Amino acid sequence: MSFPNASVWTRDTSDIARENIKRQYSPCSFFCSQGKTLCLAAEYFSDDRLSEIARGGVAIKHRHRNQLAIFGQLMAAFEYMLKDYVAKAIDATGAFDEQVKKQDWLDVSTDRILSQRVAQTSIGSLLVHPTLGWHTPETVNTRFKNLFNVTLFNPTEIQTLNTLWVLRHSVAHNAGFVTAHDAARINQPSLAEKVAHIDEEFINQTFIFLKEIAERTANICGKSILKRWFITVKAYGENYPRDKVAYERIKKLASCISSRVQELPKITAPMYVADWAIYTD
Repeated sequence: MSFPNASVWTRDTSDIARENIKRQYSPCSFFCSQGKTLCLAAEYFSDDRLSEIARGGVAIKHRHRNQLAIFGQLMAAFEYMLKDYVAKAIDATGAFDEQVKKQDWLDVSTDRILSQRVAQTSIGSLLVHPTLGWHTPETVNTRFKNLFNVTLFNPTEIQTLNTLWVLRHSVAHNAGFVTAHDAARINQPSLAEKVAHIDEEFINQTFIFLKEIAERTANICGKSILKRWFITVKAYGENYPRDKVAYERIKKLASCISSRVQELPKITAPMYVADWAIYTD
């Protein structure tokens, strides 16, 4: 059996270019866009779109299977956002190099380096994307604290995240079947030895919850990165032409466009001047 053709996109529309720009420069915006797209997909096969004779058990069964898969994709998109934010911060500036060197979870093996002969990638992606531990909120908090001096998840969110990751595990590895052990882990004994019923409402609620975290990530981590970077260039004086490329990359990291159809903001010299005043004071 041959592998499918490598293609990220399924339609040649203006959405493609906008999504790709967000993917390259703004992980949080990309997650918001992908998440909303998945929510729309979850809502698409509703009874309103089916004839009355096609709304029976077979339709319900297949719809449930689709929504399980969509939930898994939503959680995968969130994990990618967390990883890619760190990766792109490393790529954008050397201001965190000393912190990066101290992270024992960022370990590059010989195999990973040799693999780049056939799959070119950035330094940040090489360091971050193969790593594990992103399904443990406490671990993620420690990593972001050590790198950016911010706490990403607040205590009230950690339990919800743990529940979502266990459900994601059940979907990805057990076809949605929740074992007794996993049900106990999330304190939901009624789910034990059953298939979780994940519908479009639950997917929407999950996205709303995760979107707030994405927006906060861009805000608090973006400010931290901007502050650290401006400290490194302060001694050379304000100079937008000199700093334009680096500033644009960091400023986009600090942006989160929640709307799926809205472009990333254009980064301008007045933004740089305003931020210079804020972060070099």
